[in-house]
Amino acid sequence: MDKRKALRLLSILSGLIGLSAVAIGVIALDKKEYVIAIGMMFVAVWQVYNLITWKRYR
Repeated sequence: MDKRKALRLLSILSGLIGLSAVAIGVIALDKKEYVIAIGMMFVAVWQVYNLITWKRYR
């Protein structure tokens, strides 16, 4: 697998993880599980950072 394909795959995976983390964070807020919600929002922000970093290397 060349570098471009790997970066594209990682970008897609990062986006899916970020969206899943946001969805779980919203559900956790609804159930008043604030620690889980904060953790999931942290994961979502980290994935956005990874996505931006990987886009620079494309």
